[in-house]
Amino acid sequence: MHTGSSSTNETCQSPWPRRAALAAALLTVPILLIGGTVTTLRVGMAVPDWPTTFEQNMFTYPLSEMLRDMGVFWEHSHRLWGALVGFAVLCTCVLTLVYERSVRLRWLSVVALLAVSAQGVLGGLRVLENSQHLAFLHGTFAQGLFTLFCAQALLHSTSWRQALPRASAQVAFLKKWGLVTSVAIYVQIALGAWTRHNGGMHALFAHMGLALLVTGLVVVLGAGCGKVADEGGADAPRWRALKRRLHLLLGVQVLLGILAAVWVYLVTGPHNPVSVGEAVFATLHVAVGALLLWSTVSCWLWTRRTLRAH
Repeated sequence: MHTGSSSTNETCQSPWPRRAALAAALLTVPILLIGGTVTTLRVGMAVPDWPTTFEQNMFTYPLSEMLRDMGVFWEHSHRLWGALVGFAVLCTCVLTLVYERSVRLRWLSVVALLAVSAQGVLGGLRVLENSQHLAFLHGTFAQGLFTLFCAQALLHSTSWRQALPRASAQVAFLKKWGLVTSVAIYVQIALGAWTRHNGGMHALFAHMGLALLVTGLVVVLGAGCGKVADEGGADAPRWRALKRRLHLLLGVQVLLGILAAVWVYLVTGPHNPVSVGEAVFATLHVAVGALLLWSTVSCWLWTRRTLRAH
């Protein structure tokens, strides 16, 4: 993937593909929180049928019925918000195919649409099969989708199109380290999803052990971004911002992970009803993990877009 090709520098005829791509990425954040809440509260089967809701049209299901039960509220909200995200991705795809001249972005919009469609079907099969394994795949894939939508929004952005490459001594390091860190974080996310959906102390210990490795990787990646900023150049503020974001999200994620583990295993107990602390900390831990994944991927993308060897 050589993101500095001339096709990425072409000016789109309309601002609407960029706006739609940004909307799709932003709309995915709430569904990560809602989906995380569904898992934390263990209400993934509160609505036992799909694509209907208690044999009624999902989009016309009465609000009064939805509000009668907390589990139904969260699970049905998850479905409705998922449909909204899917619609935003569909709009992005149509607008990109109509207005965008970059072949890469046109293909990316099609891939995003196919991926979000597959995610919807996967969520439906999880309900029809009442399968925790499919729930694990659904939750893990959601994090990757968020990163894909954010990448699409970035590649549509004006700052990306107008960025100019420059020489840097850190380019080879950041390309490799950014990719390795992103893969490690995604594996860490998968282990976390397995722990939440299937339980087991072995998965928890593996998740905690890998967290130490991921922490080191992110710290070093952030330091590399700082070194690029210290080289000077018009893009120095961007690299300083990437460093701050990486280290800030890492700190918040580690804290949330500790608080979630304390509440689940010490305060509440893994087999007791979900407490407020568990619901808040565990769900936020999922969402911040997605933001951290995107931050490492964006670092890798910006490296490939703007840095070259001396």
